[in-house]
Parts: sequence; structure tokens; C-alpha cells
Amino acid sequence: MSHQSIGNLQYDSALSRLLADIEAAIDSRPDQTIGLLEQAVRLAEQEGGLRLLSELYCKLGNCRIIFHDPMGMRDFEAALEYAEQSKSLDLKVDILHGLARAFIAFGDTNSALEYCEKAIALLRQIDDQQRYPHVLITLGVVFLFTHQFERGIEIFRDAAALCQSIADKGGLARSMNNWADSLVSLYEELREAGKAAEVGMLDDAINFARQSLVYAHESGMVRIQLMANETLAHALEERGEYSQALQQLESSLHELSGLGFTKEELDIKVRIGALLIRMDKIPEAINSLVEARDVALRLGNYPHLSDLLKMMSSAQESCKDFAAALTVYKEFHAVTLKSRDQRAQISAQIFAAKMDLERVQQEAEAHKSRVNQLEDFNRTLRVQVHEDMLTGLPNRRALEDQMEQRLTGRTTNITFAMADIDFFKQVNDTHSHLVGDDVLRHVGALIRSCLRSGDMAARIGGEEFALVLDRTKEARSVEACNRIRKAIENYDWGVIAPGLRVTMSFGVTHIQTGDDLKGMMTRADSALYRAKRNGRNRVEKA
Repeated sequence: MSHQSIGNLQYDSALSRLLADIEAAIDSRPDQTIGLLEQAVRLAEQEGGLRLLSELYCKLGNCRIIFHDPMGMRDFEAALEYAEQSKSLDLKVDILHGLARAFIAFGDTNSALEYCEKAIALLRQIDDQQRYPHVLITLGVVFLFTHQFERGIEIFRDAAALCQSIADKGGLARSMNNWADSLVSLYEELREAGKAAEVGMLDDAINFARQSLVYAHESGMVRIQLMANETLAHALEERGEYSQALQQLESSLHELSGLGFTKEELDIKVRIGALLIRMDKIPEAINSLVEARDVALRLGNYPHLSDLLKMMSSAQESCKDFAAALTVYKEFHAVTLKSRDQRAQISAQIFAAKMDLERVQQEAEAHKSRVNQLEDFNRTLRVQVHEDMLTGLPNRRALEDQMEQRLTGRTTNITFAMADIDFFKQVNDTHSHLVGDDVLRHVGALIRSCLRSGDMAARIGGEEFALVLDRTKEARSVEACNRIRKAIENYDWGVIAPGLRVTMSFGVTHIQTGDDLKGMMTRADSALYRAKRNGRNRVEKA
């Protein structure tokens, strides 16, 4: 009997052939790969090891997520359990990374961020330079999905440089496409907000998308080719080159359709319809959208079906075909109601899977302090700039550098505080993320206005800020922070959004002999948590 060596184990010819077929098809035919993986799992359960089962389930989860199948979460759960048993830390990174991508697919960006952080923390332990840029790309996608385009652009730039250094063409294809997509999205956001949007951003996006296409083609990554073609067409469309954009989309469908990436093909067909509407070719647009609608209905779980139908109804109305427009609008309404029910069902499945994942993991990082999570997260990003782009305040790296200088030889009269905007998630949920960004900018400006020469404020992540008050005696530290707290509480936030109210909670500590930043942050963070528990909008001293 012939055998093939995989890792440190050997398997019979049937399993070996399946594994070879899976490797050949996984990047180009995920629909076929799912069946192959299921067969391989059944054989591996009889003769394979724990590591192989973990790897197979992880790949199965990644394939299912491409088709928005929540069963992929259960595959990752099984993969994680086998990885824990086999103590395969590299596979555990792949699984945590796969879970992050799955949560993005189902719209849970908070969980996606959490699992990116877990994967990055584990990568630091095993010092794996091959996997790191891929997790970094997924982290950038989280920021892209949450409209933090500048942050995403920085991450994709870093990821592309890392992939270039290790000659990872697949990683370059992903990072360059997402970098281009972020530039186009940022351009659109700036233009819609009436701000200056440089056309050079679109030129860069076009260049990066074309580079992504080259790398994806060389790597045999059909899905990325489809996505990069859509990104390129989007950039060309915003550049006003409609005919070239349409040609790009139609050419990509002709060359790459029918390979199992139905969702990505549909995205291109919908963009063709939208582009034809923009070119005032309404009948052609309707034909394209009708075709896309029929495919989406057969697919059964296309996430943008409601948008497709709404666009189609508007196009028919512009042709004065009001009867058809009304019919499609009714279909849009029915699909919207149905999709809400489906989302609720999927959310329940995802929630159950998350609960089981927490049970399976039993990892120490689930219980680590918030300060350590922030430190690991920010160190991993390797931020090279010292200024937070949103608020204009120094960032975490600048804080660390400043504190290292200030703490050298100093033992008295430095107050350190951590501050957090109360109920900031509700601001985003109720008023929008754009209002949330305005709140962060104004809070940064208000804090800066209350500081004296020699003091420092930094935004260290999300809605969290750090304060360094120089020449402040311990007895005056609470008073100094209360002055800032009152300035924020008394500000007229209604100028940003009607009914908006913003407050902050503070945790304060004073320098101790032999102190370092981590120790001060730990004490201040503990006091901040106490301020939250005691009602918020207050200052607590460590």
C-alpha cells in the first residue's frame, strides 16, 4: 500500500489523494473543496491524528464562511478543540484568525476584533512571521468595515510591506486589494461630507488594485481576482472612467465566472447594474439586475439582495414602468422582513457558537487585564507615527516614549490618569459613527484646553485616553481631573447632535518610587473600573 507523509504521520492512499485534491482546489473551487474536506474528516477520524483533524476542520470552516454558512462556526469549534488537545499553537492561530474572518462575514466586528487580538497575542508567543501579515490584513478589514479607513490604510500598508519582505504573493494580493478598497471608500466618505478628497487617492487605488490582480493571478486566487476586479472598477468609476470600469467588470465575469464564487460574481453583477444606471443606460441596468436577482434567489443567502431589489425598483420607476417597480418594491419589502428573521436566526447560532467556543478555549488570555490587552494590541500594530489622526492628540507610542523620559530619575509630583467616555457605544449606535468620531475630536480638544504647559494627554485606543499631569501633588490630582471632567460634562454637545450628552470617568494614581508605565496604568485602570461601577461621570483615586 502506498503512503504519503504529512507532517510526522503517514496515511493510506485514499486519504493521501484526498489531501492532495484539497490543496489543489481550496483556493480556486471552495464549493468542491467542502465535499472533499468532509470526506477527509471521516477518514481522518479513523486513522488521522488530532493535528490533521484540527487542520481539516479549520479549512472546512474557512470554506463554509465564503458561502456565509454559519455551520462554519461549528467547524472552527471542532478545530479549536483538536488544536487544544494536540497543543498545536500554529493551528490555533489559524483557527482564531478564521473565527475573526467569520465574525466579519456575519457583521460582528467587535468579536472579530477580539479574535484578531487573540491571534496576534499568540503569534507573539510563537514568533511566526508568515502568519502575522495575514492576521494583520484581517484586522485592517475590521477597521474598513467600521469606517475607520485611515487606520485600515495604515494597517494594509504595513501588511503589504511585511508580505513583500517574505515574498508572500497571496498576502500581497489581499493587502493591496483591501488597501485600494479603503482608499476608494475614504475618497467617497470625504466627498459626501463636503471635504477635500484628493483624486490622487483614486489613482493610488487603481494602481494597488491592478497589483493585487497580478499577485492573485500568479497565486491562483480566483476569489481575490474577482474582488480586486470589482475594487478596480469601483475606483475607475469614481474617477469618471465609466466605460473602462464597465469593461473591467464584464471581462472579469467572462474570465472567472462559474468557479464557485457565486457571492463575489453577484457583487460584480450588482456593480454593473449600478454603473449602467450611472451611465444612464437604464434598460441594460435593469436586465443586469434582473439576472443578478435570479441568481441571488437561487443562492438563497446573498447578503445584499435587499439593496439589489431596491436599486432595481428605482431603475424601473425611472423608466416609468411603475407596475414593475411596485412589484419589485413589494419583493424588496418581503425580502427585508425575511432577512431580518434570517439574521436573527444566524445571530442566535453565532451566539451559541461563541458560548461553546468560550467553553472550549479555557485560555488564560480570556482573563487578562484590559491594560495587558491594550499593550499587546498596540505593540503588535507597530505604529510608527506619534499622533492620533482623529483627535490630533499623541498616541500610545508617544505616551510610552514620553513616560520613559519622565520617569527616569523622577519620584514625585507626576499624576497619571486613565479616562473613558461613558456609554460611547450608545453614542455610535444612537447617533452614528460619524457623530462618535466628532465626539472623540471634541473630547480631545476639551482635554487639551484644560492642560498646562508640561502636561500631556494621549488617546490610547477607542474611547480611552491617558493623562500625565506634571508638577501635580497627590492631594490635588483628583481636583485636576475633576476640572477636565466638568468641562466635558458642561459642554454643549447638542451642537453635534440633538439630545447628545457626553460624560467621562477617570481613574487617577500618583507616581510611586520605582514606578513604570505599566504599573501606573494598572492602578489607574483599576480606579477607572471603580468609577464605572460607582455610577460613571466621576473621578476615583487608586
